[in-house]
Amino acid sequence: MRFHRGSAEPRVTGTIYLFYIAATILYTDHWLYFSGVQSFVGTWTYLIANLSVFPIYYTYLRALTRVGHNAEMYLLFLPAAIMAVFFPLNTHFGWFADEHMLLITRLCFAVEVVWVWWRGFRVLRETRKRLDDIYSDDRSYLLHPTYLIQHLLGITAAFSMCLNLLGRDFFAESMMVSIPAVVMSVLLFGIGYVAAHTTLPEETIHTEAPQAKETTIEETDALMNQIATALREQKLFASPDLTIQDLATAVHSNRTYVSQCINHRTGLSFSQYIARYRVEHARQILRDPGYNSDKEAVTDAIALSGFTSDKTFYRIFKELTGETPLQYRHKKIAFFRQFFHMQ
Repeated sequence: MRFHRGSAEPRVTGTIYLFYIAATILYTDHWLYFSGVQSFVGTWTYLIANLSVFPIYYTYLRALTRVGHNAEMYLLFLPAAIMAVFFPLNTHFGWFADEHMLLITRLCFAVEVVWVWWRGFRVLRETRKRLDDIYSDDRSYLLHPTYLIQHLLGITAAFSMCLNLLGRDFFAESMMVSIPAVVMSVLLFGIGYVAAHTTLPEETIHTEAPQAKETTIEETDALMNQIATALREQKLFASPDLTIQDLATAVHSNRTYVSQCINHRTGLSFSQYIARYRVEHARQILRDPGYNSDKEAVTDAIALSGFTSDKTFYRIFKELTGETPLQYRHKKIAFFRQFFHMQ
């Protein structure tokens, strides 16, 4: 609640509230059941909450990453909506035994859990791709807490499925009920704690921009030449905070068109495309024999090429060249000295 009051994302925190309301209903129903107090209302709310809790979590994830709603969201909530109407009718007309209703609920729950877990990782991958298409530096660290929530959810989901398959009667009149009570409480608290401290700043998420117009090959080639010229002559890549909007402004275009041209023509994301310019500039610095030490050369290569950290520089340099920066420098300096020695 403290996080909610200070948050500018009421839609995100609102879904967390709904998630914990559903979880609280489930806990209350379990408490009544294991206390020997069974009622129509308790069973009815249990079935609805059980089929709603993971769709609500998925709603939270999509709200956090600003993916938006689609038909998939309504389909996920459909089993809970059907059960809300069908269970009272079944109680009145006696079409199915309660055991069969619980079995149907468990099967639907298992399908929801697997679907939400799988789709959740796809949403995170799509979000990371959007970040790569907007920022030149690696912003994936922003998603690390969300990945942690997703892994916690996976553990919770696996445990929940096992409990659903065993059924509540398996733990009835036994102290074994303390095992799922403690484990689920810890997991649910972990999800909530991380979620309460996880935000994705507005400026890090791509908002929908106007669709790029259809262009000819000649127009695309002309824009790619302008992009290459701006990057080489103005050294835009040297700015660690370079965004797709900055590049679009430099070539007097819009970011959707620029992003589309880079993606389609090179098969690379914006961050991957800029990384190649940064590594090429770093190579020029590293093969300069004028530096007194390797450390000076590497330090300048990082600072003057636009890399935000040593770790990122070493990782990307090795990915693109197959060598570490020092291996590359030593090889080039050795060649340089051998060449002039021969002269």
